[in-house]
Amino acid sequence: MKNISLIFNVVLTVAVAILFYLQFKKPATPAAAIIAPTSIQGAGVKIAYVNADTLDAQYEWLKTQKAALNQRLASAENSMQSKQESLQNDFMKLQEKAQTGNFPRADLEKEAEQLEARRIKLAEEAGRLERQLGEDQKKAINDLYANVEVKLKELQSQIGYDYILSYTRGGQILLANDSLDITKQVLQLLNAKK
Repeated sequence: MKNISLIFNVVLTVAVAILFYLQFKKPATPAAAIIAPTSIQGAGVKIAYVNADTLDAQYEWLKTQKAALNQRLASAENSMQSKQESLQNDFMKLQEKAQTGNFPRADLEKEAEQLEARRIKLAEEAGRLERQLGEDQKKAINDLYANVEVKLKELQSQIGYDYILSYTRGGQILLANDSLDITKQVLQLLNAKK
């Protein structure tokens, strides 16, 4: 969950690379209404950027996805923790029985085997839950990538930028000119009701 911002940056970088490829593959078409700041209209290469931190904080769909994943993760962790505590308590009860010496050894061994089988089953369940949550996170990232790609293509066709970069404080781009920031337009497209 902590890596969602990093993953989002990677997704945006890949989207920019795809847009770059598509820009040079297709013949140039006249742009519709230009959203770009006037200061860069005459430049040879048109570059804009999206602030990934702002997008991460203000993209409603992404916030909903994060909340749902966090809720599922917390639920899974609570469930697994209660099952582990129950198993641990049963192991402690078995040890107490063994220490009293009032139970036949065969019964204690049988109960120990049952507890070991529960432990193995619980470990398998934990692995299955972890894989499922990982798949859900991967699906959410793929959906995010698809959403952003569609909207960036739509925006790119309107504004005709050659590059749309992802900017995040402390990232690869150390400083960005605010006049190149199209985060607001991208957010409007992403958060627009369909």
